[in-house]
Amino acid sequence: MTDSEAHASNASRTLAYECPHCGATNTVDPTAIGELVTCVNDNCGQVFKIDAPAGHLLRDDDPKVVAARGHHQDTTVTQAEQELCTVHPAIFGNRPFSFLGCLLVVIGGIVGAVMSRDELILMYSGLALAVTGALILSYWWIQTRFRSVTVTSKRTLYTQGIFSKQTSEVQHDDVRNMQVNQSFFDRLAGVGHLAISSSGQDDMEIDVRGLKSPQRVIDIIREYQ
Repeated sequence: MTDSEAHASNASRTLAYECPHCGATNTVDPTAIGELVTCVNDNCGQVFKIDAPAGHLLRDDDPKVVAARGHHQDTTVTQAEQELCTVHPAIFGNRPFSFLGCLLVVIGGIVGAVMSRDELILMYSGLALAVTGALILSYWWIQTRFRSVTVTSKRTLYTQGIFSKQTSEVQHDDVRNMQVNQSFFDRLAGVGHLAISSSGQDDMEIDVRGLKSPQRVIDIIREYQ
């Protein structure tokens, strides 16, 4: 420790009091609070008591109080975990040809039912096809809603499951490998296969296909590593 650092350290551990008799400045150790000391002024030499520094009650609307609370809130928010983004797999991106097939079945069933309204059997058959295709699309949509990748300021979580829930997470500091694989059709659809692993693990702990904007997820993780 240098002389200047030692002086600053010692100064931070002393208190300065004004002698009530002559006004001279006396520096004392905080352990002397409540004790009697003798003024350092040779022309004074009077004894006085070292009282503890007094605090003053401030109003809630005092600018100092408002500033202190704002600083405390900013510090708390900075230290707390923040959710940055949540991304779901895409229905079309996961099953592009099956999605188009079901969509055609729905449209074809509705058109067939309308055109065959005079033939009840054909009309009901068309409606049945349309309802079946719509139910399949709805099931796929529900599956994607219950599968998500959430990136926070500290970790990445993959959650899946409708009735039972499974969660995998990787801390940003522990990320060892991140991969994004996109076929030609994936790039056209704006989706990709995202895989993330942490140190000490041989397999990918987060492995999601058909995820929307996978590269954006990678960029956010890198930003907070």
